[in-house]
Amino acid sequence: MIELRKNLYIIEPTKATALKYISFFVKRRKGNLLFPCFSNQSTIHGRFDDIEAAGGIGMQLLGDSHFRTAHCDEVSERFGCSLHCSEAEREAVEQKCVNVTAFPFEHRRLASDIMVVPTPGHRPGGVCFLVDLPDGKFLFAGDALWYDGKRWMSFPSSRGKKQLVASLEMLKTVEFDQLLCNTKLQDSEHCLLELPDEKARHAFLDEQIALIS
Repeated sequence: MIELRKNLYIIEPTKATALKYISFFVKRRKGNLLFPCFSNQSTIHGRFDDIEAAGGIGMQLLGDSHFRTAHCDEVSERFGCSLHCSEAEREAVEQKCVNVTAFPFEHRRLASDIMVVPTPGHRPGGVCFLVDLPDGKFLFAGDALWYDGKRWMSFPSSRGKKQLVASLEMLKTVEFDQLLCNTKLQDSEHCLLELPDEKARHAFLDEQIALIS
């Protein structure tokens, strides 16, 4: 595991190649978090012992169904944790995963330090997770906001353009100062974007809206 910030780590896939994706691991007293980004050939089997030594996993948090794979169930079996997603994404996630726990698709606290922030548009039931960490408020965006190798982008679904623009406008009201996305391994140095104040956050979100529009 690669420490990114205090209590926040990058987990690289076991067989690391440039086109595979990173996952995130958060250490916390109430149970560690995994933000998985797997594919059929991009697993973290080889990291299980390190994760166990760090205290295991309490919850896997999935922003949308794009990163659902059977490997999520393998993680659940090893660490006794469920895969959490929004109720709106449950059906799609359960096409590949068995051990799924769905929460209402609404702005709500999943725990005292974890806020669910609905951000439809990339996927109909997509969410971001706002997590309080020692170094700030971190918004885990999955691939709803994404570094494509050259710049940060937002990718609406074929029918989700208006929804995603509305989601980005809504994010202006959410206080976060660090943005994270599950990049490809070759772009992992850009997986985190610091937005230290409201002005920087609004400027970034306005740029994303302009790119979509």
